[in-house]
Amino acid sequence: MGRNDGHAEDRSGVRETDAHDTGSPAGPEDCASPPPAEDPLAEVLVAFKDELTESEPARLSRTELELQNQELLASWAATQDDLHRYLTIFENLPLPALVLDRRGVIRESNEAAAPLFGVVAADFLANRSIYRHMVQEARGRLHAVLSAMPHATSPTVARRLVERRLDGTVLSYDAHITPLPAGADEDRLALMVFVDQTATNRLEHEGHLWKSVGEATSTLIYAFDTSGNLIFANAATQDRIGRPGRLTGQHRSKYENLVGSWTLDVEVLVSGQPRNTFGAYIDAAGHARTIHIHKFPLLDEGGRTYAIGGISTDVSDMDHAVNPQQALDRFAELSMRDPLTGLYNRPVFLEKLRDQIETSRGRGGQIVVGFVDIDGFKDVNDSMGHDAGDGVLCAFAHQLSAAIGDRGHVARYGGDEFILYLVDMAPCEAERLLQSALDEIRSTTEIDGIRILLTFSAGLSHFPEDARCAEDLLNAADNALYSAKLGGRDRISRFSKELRVASERRLRVLSALRQALAEDRFRLMYQPKFEISGTGRIVGGEALLRWRDPILGEVAPSEFVPLAETNGLYKALDLRVLKLFAEQQRVWLGQGLRIPVSVNIAARSLQSTDFVPTVLSLLNLYDVPGDLLSLEITETGLMNSPLEAAKALAILAEAGIRISIDDFGTGYSSLSYLQKLNPSELKIDRSFISKLDQDEGRSHAIVRAILALSESLGLQSVAEGIETEGQLAWLADNGCDLGQGYLVRPALEADEFAAFRSDTSPK
Repeated sequence: MGRNDGHAEDRSGVRETDAHDTGSPAGPEDCASPPPAEDPLAEVLVAFKDELTESEPARLSRTELELQNQELLASWAATQDDLHRYLTIFENLPLPALVLDRRGVIRESNEAAAPLFGVVAADFLANRSIYRHMVQEARGRLHAVLSAMPHATSPTVARRLVERRLDGTVLSYDAHITPLPAGADEDRLALMVFVDQTATNRLEHEGHLWKSVGEATSTLIYAFDTSGNLIFANAATQDRIGRPGRLTGQHRSKYENLVGSWTLDVEVLVSGQPRNTFGAYIDAAGHARTIHIHKFPLLDEGGRTYAIGGISTDVSDMDHAVNPQQALDRFAELSMRDPLTGLYNRPVFLEKLRDQIETSRGRGGQIVVGFVDIDGFKDVNDSMGHDAGDGVLCAFAHQLSAAIGDRGHVARYGGDEFILYLVDMAPCEAERLLQSALDEIRSTTEIDGIRILLTFSAGLSHFPEDARCAEDLLNAADNALYSAKLGGRDRISRFSKELRVASERRLRVLSALRQALAEDRFRLMYQPKFEISGTGRIVGGEALLRWRDPILGEVAPSEFVPLAETNGLYKALDLRVLKLFAEQQRVWLGQGLRIPVSVNIAARSLQSTDFVPTVLSLLNLYDVPGDLLSLEITETGLMNSPLEAAKALAILAEAGIRISIDDFGTGYSSLSYLQKLNPSELKIDRSFISKLDQDEGRSHAIVRAILALSESLGLQSVAEGIETEGQLAWLADNGCDLGQGYLVRPALEADEFAAFRSDTSPK
């Protein structure tokens, strides 16, 4: 810039000089004398020299800039190569790796880190704090390392960082942290590579646990190699026979009665099976001791026996059990107890109750008898396994027994039912005591480290007010328990005269129900199912079971269906309904009518291995197409055994049978289960429909949600119990597909239903 300005000034000076030449001559004080005349060739050489002198710096600058530019381009290309190489290594590193800033914020993560932190992709970790995934102790140690990172010059290893994944899984890792170079104005970053130590820590913990147990016990625990040499011994074993390495196969014979013989070891080696024997040992005090010796094979990862383990237990104090009378007494005691819970069994309980009744009768005392049942216990067994179920029973039994204490007795009646009695206690006082005990058990029951929220139902009866013998008192308490369950469970009911009347009615209905099943006294009626929008045409019906007994008269399904389910008759009832359906369909098909009909069945029927084949056989026997049958199953019933139900329903669906989830919205099904069950329609429970013509409320929101869910899954929506024009209009405005209810027509006999359908069909 300065050089160009100087040249301009020179040229301007020349122009000024030329101007002066055209005017008056300048005086000597105004300008220098002109140079003397030179040779022309010399002037050319001088001009060339000046020009060469002026352009050399520019040329050198350009050359230098070009070289710097080439160096920068080469450096940038090398940097890009290094970056690509680093990213390739980083992304394909088999170990989880993160790039963190000193605040612990994740800036980069490779794909191997995603499963470590329980996310589906590494992108979900971006800009998340690493501390969110660490337990408190690990956060402090990691924070100390990252805080020192700006001054760190070498890699650091943070050992055994305990990380809790989003799904709750706890893992243990060693984190190798390496500071990354940064510019003057850049935040210092660190590369963090994780090495899984979970399995190692678990093995170390288990080894420490076993070592602690082995060192603390007085039982001898040891192992011999296949040559008979002692290779492992806990402290108790070392006190008796010495340390491993000192006892060889040649010297062990004098300890055969303590750790078993070489012959026994060979038997274990050959058979690959455990063996037991007894030995007589003289201790240091000269006392004879009886030792139970248990030998077993120790296998390597290939399943080969590499050593023989042994456990020797001093059972001298148990020798009294060989006394015949004491053995008989012990056997008698065990025969009085429930083998699982250790409580008294039913016969012993009844005997003690009878004795207590006689005692109380003589002195005017009172007794409260209780019948207690664990609500939903079958769900625990089905979902967690019978071992967990047994644990629940044992925990409940011990806590209930402790709560009753010496005020009475507790026994296991059978299954998940328990019986008890309390002495010299009024019914209201007994109810408070039992309620307090059940509340405590409900809040503290823990099995296998899992807290299980259980509820309980109970029924109480009173001596001498409700009954005067043990059997009648138990029956009265059982009736009260039945009432508690009908009332919604998780409650205590006391026996009353009304319950006795209801109990007698149940017995009569149950007896008549068994006879009706044997004599085929049932019939079907059909409630029309219609389109809510458009023509309102009848598209099918729901088969409703009806029963008229010659003595009891018309018995409502709400009365006999629960009895069938609680007394194991549900499957027979379902098959009876399906048979009646098939018979009627054959009649209608013979008349040229194709009428789809839905049939209600119990969800537990799907768990029977012969239910699905029986349904398919009925359809084949009566030549009924599968698409004319829709099976309605309650949402709650399906969720009790979703996997078994899904398998059975899949087979039925292949035959064209439609699946309808009844009373939808009252259970707890999830979308995942809903997809597995693959239903054709959702039936909205009448309890929601009945409130639709009222002011806006939760029912409106629930029904809208069910309708939206049905539409999104491509399922038909059916509203049950439509009784008013307002309900019908609301459903039509909100896109419900089908409906049924008294507004259109109640259930009809088969002939009336077929005629009604024909009359309402578009001409």
